Amino acid sequence: MQCYYICLYRSNIVGKTEKPRRTQAERRAQSRQAVLDSACRLFGEKGYADTSLEEISADCGLTIRPVYHYFGNKKSLFAAVNEHMSARILDTFVSDMGEDPEKALRVSWRAFLDLCDDPGFRRVVLIDGPNILGRQQWAQSTIYLRASELVGATQPTRGAAKKFRFALMNRVMMGAMAEAALMVAEADDIPMAKREAEQLIMTMFARLGDYSG
Repeated sequence: MQCYYICLYRSNIVGKTEKPRRTQAERRAQSRQAVLDSACRLFGEKGYADTSLEEISADCGLTIRPVYHYFGNKKSLFAAVNEHMSARILDTFVSDMGEDPEKALRVSWRAFLDLCDDPGFRRVVLIDGPNILGRQQWAQSTIYLRASELVGATQPTRGAAKKFRFALMNRVMMGAMAEAALMVAEADDIPMAKREAEQLIMTMFARLGDYSG
């Protein structure tokens, strides 16, 4: 009888598979991600001005303290959300331009415009982003530099004397693309605005050769 109970006890111990406990670092990472996910959704739905940190903490089931601990303040949290959503733009860029950089630019521009179908992306990245974080931050971002590479790769090699002309064309094109994207974000008819923006930017781009000669 005693042997029976010992065997039963052992089988119960062996049969139970406890889930490994998460480390403190893992718990913190999960909490931070929960805050970021809620912030992405609420900033995307309501905008920066109408979203409070209290709402975000309540939405993710945490107190306000972790929000301040991980992000410091509302603007810093929004900057993290903006960076997170903006990373989707890099995924639209064609990494291998091959022998047809113009086609790569056209495909990348169209894919970027398709992101504008997402209301949250439009609000956070295109509308609130420049107003809250400043346009200068966009000009210094990895996204801007990558887009500049796409535009620059389509232009013929230039000597040092034409360096300013190239920089001017690049700045004008990047500004035009940013403003076109903003108008798409603010348009009542998004599909129509996307078609017009795509056509206008590619028409402008096709005429760059007349100036760069």
